[in-house]
Amino acid sequence: MKHSSLTVSKKLAFAAIAAALSTVFLYIGSISVLDLSSVILCALLTMLTVVETGEKYGWLTACVTGVLSLILLPVKLPAVLYIFFGGIYPILKATLEKTPYWLSWLFKISVLDTMLLLTIALSRLVFIAEEAFLPLTLPVLLLGTVFFIVYDLALTACVTVYITRIRKRLGLRKLF
Repeated sequence: MKHSSLTVSKKLAFAAIAAALSTVFLYIGSISVLDLSSVILCALLTMLTVVETGEKYGWLTACVTGVLSLILLPVKLPAVLYIFFGGIYPILKATLEKTPYWLSWLFKISVLDTMLLLTIALSRLVFIAEEAFLPLTLPVLLLGTVFFIVYDLALTACVTVYITRIRKRLGLRKLF
């Protein structure tokens, strides 16, 4: 029993560190021009949390980071971007990729386009982010879809490199 509580503690600590780092990166992104870059970096931290500790701790990391960033960030747009694209999507991606290839892409594009529409709506209506105003037009949705496909492929490539090359060197697998 002692071993399992120690493992739970380690997983919780890993998730907490990932949430703290993500919040710091998002803060830096919100006070500079690196807001989208910080969201992508935080998405990688969320995915690494899922890989190392499981989906439950990935959700914990995403929720804590989302709440802290909404409270602490001076500009809220990076927080909204993180919640949808850096927090929720990497966890959903892992689940959606368990379905057949063509079906997973259909689901992923549907989810990403829905999140894009929600981000635009929240930015305009709730957070009144005039500087980030994107009109709801077909070119914006098409460009967003292309960006998200590249984003998805890049996340897959980064996680693959992590699992095949970096993970053994860090020795994190032995901890859990």
